[in-house]
Amino acid sequence: MEPGLLGAMRPLDLFAATVGAMMLVIAAALWLASRHTDRLALRLFALRYALAGAGWFLVHPESAPDAGSISLASAAFGTLMVALTLWALDEYLGRSSPRRRAGLAAATALALLALWVAHRLAPASPAPIYTVLGAGMAYAALVSAQAARRERNAGHAMIAVALASYPLLLAGVLLAGPRVPDIELGYLVAGPAALVGVTILVASLIRARQRVEAELAQRRRAEEALRRLNASLEDRVAERTAELRLLVDGLEAFTRSVSHDLRGSLAGVASLLRLAEQALAAGDQARAQRLLAPAAPQLEQMVELVHRLLELSRVGDATLQRQPVALEGLARDALAQLALTPDGARALQRTRVEFDAPATLQADAALLRQVLVNLLGNALRFAATTDAPRVVVGRATIDGGEAFYVEDNGPGFPPERAAELFRPFQRLHGGGLSHNGIGLSIVRRIVERHGGRVWAESPAGGGARFWFSLGTTPAA
Repeated sequence: MEPGLLGAMRPLDLFAATVGAMMLVIAAALWLASRHTDRLALRLFALRYALAGAGWFLVHPESAPDAGSISLASAAFGTLMVALTLWALDEYLGRSSPRRRAGLAAATALALLALWVAHRLAPASPAPIYTVLGAGMAYAALVSAQAARRERNAGHAMIAVALASYPLLLAGVLLAGPRVPDIELGYLVAGPAALVGVTILVASLIRARQRVEAELAQRRRAEEALRRLNASLEDRVAERTAELRLLVDGLEAFTRSVSHDLRGSLAGVASLLRLAEQALAAGDQARAQRLLAPAAPQLEQMVELVHRLLELSRVGDATLQRQPVALEGLARDALAQLALTPDGARALQRTRVEFDAPATLQADAALLRQVLVNLLGNALRFAATTDAPRVVVGRATIDGGEAFYVEDNGPGFPPERAAELFRPFQRLHGGGLSHNGIGLSIVRRIVERHGGRVWAESPAGGGARFWFSLGTTPAA
């Protein structure tokens, strides 16, 4: 019976075929992995192992005509494999550049020249090629170790160990001396070569997994940021909607006020001026003076109305500058500002103002001062209608949060009409107590700009308490 193909093969031929097949499998795996990560680097490694596999199939140390020696072509082929490994490693580590590639080409050319000279001097010695291979792989191991220090947990340390196994094996053989024949060394280096390929493949997959995890984490962060942005946009839309609703209400009330207050006042002033003009034409100066006297207060009321309208319009444009402010200190500043007016000075002389539980809160000092000026001005005016006027500035805990109030012991207001107080131009009292109805609208706009809310309550026995809370937690 004729021997089969495997029976005709010598043991080392079978070993070489097995190594070649293994190299081709590694090359195929690297090529497939390059479709998902490290495209150029893994394809260069795949090319290197494909060439190595073909080399093991075509020729191995014992199959050479002069068994035990390495031909110059085989030495050159091994040198080019080392150069291709270094190039692929540079691409894998992100170190490749035209300058490094030019340096690698120059080093490869010098190594080939040195091998040619060594082959001419000692044709049968395999030591030069193994020295070149060992030096190249040792350098590659050093490069990978440096990369491992820069980029931890990326598999570079594993690659460095795998690459170092090649020169360590050669060093061990050299230390062993003649006990390991040169021909056996040619087969022993197949182990480190395969180890390097498998390690590159595993490390590349590890790094690909880390990149995917990092990308997923980044996407989760982006989705969370988008979710927060959407939530903030919804809040801003709701805030702007509320502001626009308040603005529309204000415009409607403004139209009514202009048609009633300003038109009535202007018509009255115009009538008085016309009569005064007639009196002056008739030479009755005393009558003209009596007619002109009521015109000044009406004009002052119109100027005050226009001034408050301007204040209301500017609140929405003001930029908040939050800072720690003391509620009591700001309230005292507001009282000092009110004392500059004759009505405010008279009310303060008769009214006892108390401060309950002082607090420090984060707010825009100028805008919050305007809130207190308006609330305290109203409180002083209504408290002055009693025999013992009293105003209190304080704070309390409402629904787990801090709220602040200005309280007076005046006549109060109908509780069912509390919501109307903060609409522009709403007047719930006659007899001069209610002015133009804009002050509390300004309070509402400022408080809502701070992210808070404002409300009012009036007990059955009289008096009124105006509350406001801000969008930040105050510090006691």
